[in-house]
Amino acid sequence: MSTMVTQKPSIEKWEHTDFGLEIPYYDEELGMSQSEEHEIAINYLSYVFKFIAKKLGFKAISDHPVWYMELTNVQTGDAEQKKFYPDLVLSRNLDVSKIGADEIMLALEVVSTERKAKEIKDTDKMKGLNAFNKIPEFILIYPKVSDNRVIEWFYLEGNEYVPIERNEQGEYHSQAIQGLSIRELPREDWRDGAKVEVLYDGQVLVSYEEVWELLEEEKQRAKSEKFRADKAEIEKGLEKKRADLYAQKLRELGIDPTKL
Repeated sequence: MSTMVTQKPSIEKWEHTDFGLEIPYYDEELGMSQSEEHEIAINYLSYVFKFIAKKLGFKAISDHPVWYMELTNVQTGDAEQKKFYPDLVLSRNLDVSKIGADEIMLALEVVSTERKAKEIKDTDKMKGLNAFNKIPEFILIYPKVSDNRVIEWFYLEGNEYVPIERNEQGEYHSQAIQGLSIRELPREDWRDGAKVEVLYDGQVLVSYEEVWELLEEEKQRAKSEKFRADKAEIEKGLEKKRADLYAQKLRELGIDPTKL
């Protein structure tokens, strides 16, 4: 079913200061954490989209607040500005401190199907929200192997979302982002969280395995940096203790350490 757009929303660019609980991909409204397959899928997709965004001069952001206009009255067309946390978007504006939906070229949701309310929110609600805000393209990715669905890709044509059909090679080609496509993997190659691959100009930019290696390297680097920071903090504390002890000994000898 297509999603009709009733009006062009007007968004005030207020600075984002509230980032919620800052738990990655945690739905505060439903009190629900991301599943393992969701984590696998979004890690891969966000990493690859960052490559593409950099090449095109866009900004790829994931699980970051975005200002949307939400329809509150269908009859009157009334709407209110609210923030939502789309799984992944491509923005024309590189400064995302005040990002609004009117700067987004493409929005993507990795669908959680563990609870029906969450699945409806990821699909129907987010599709309607993105259509109402006239975002050119909207993509749904279904990450579970047990789910026969893989991709649903919609393009805003006139005033409504229409589906983009896959070609004989199992590829969906973007109408808004030149060179971008997503290919559905053969069924026998599916793994939880890994059912598609992203292409740019017909080429796979990075494999899932390469993404896992890069993420592991980043994790180890972060651990090393934390270790160095903790070590420096400990050494700083020890140095202060030594200085305090030295000052105390001077005072015991009748010497004012502040006058040395």
